[in-house]
Amino acid sequence: MKISSIIAIVILLGVVGAGGYYLSQSEEVVEAAPVAAPVKAPVSGQATTVEAVKAQDILPLIDQNLVYQNNVFNYHLSYPADWTQTQPSANVAVFQAPDHTTEVRVEAVGPLPADGLTAFVDRSLGQDVLISRQLLTLHGFSAERVIVFSDRAESQVTSFYIDAGKSAFVISGVGEQAAIEMIARSFNAPQMVAQR
Repeated sequence: MKISSIIAIVILLGVVGAGGYYLSQSEEVVEAAPVAAPVKAPVSGQATTVEAVKAQDILPLIDQNLVYQNNVFNYHLSYPADWTQTQPSANVAVFQAPDHTTEVRVEAVGPLPADGLTAFVDRSLGQDVLISRQLLTLHGFSAERVIVFSDRAESQVTSFYIDAGKSAFVISGVGEQAAIEMIARSFNAPQMVAQR
């Protein structure tokens, strides 16, 4: 056998041996990693509908919040206790975070036109860049959740358009998404009626 063949075999055996050692080390690391067992809630406590899931997310927050009641347009909603609330006009209420980074505006816009909620939302979008649009139901009311990028606001704006029968409402917010969602989804929430 030539010396070059012997050297090639030794190198090949070295590479195979090193690869095997590396693989055995990887397996040991995987085996040693702790695995968390899934925790299951009892079936009776699990939410079965999208509305129930959303209500579970809102309920713990309501206890820490204040309830705003508008008797002229017959609606109520919840907002964080440390936020300020102003009413620039009879049909508009504005809620603002203490650091002024998040603001939610609720506007009663009167009865919907005959062509309905979807057409009303279509006309309201204007030149804003549509990010997402979703049909939903908020405590029995037909609604649409629309997220756009607005040049006028120079940021993302989340709006909930709600058909509440005799009046339609637009709840729009800029800033922290979770806070905007919580306020909008508490609109006329049945669990808040008992709190008043």
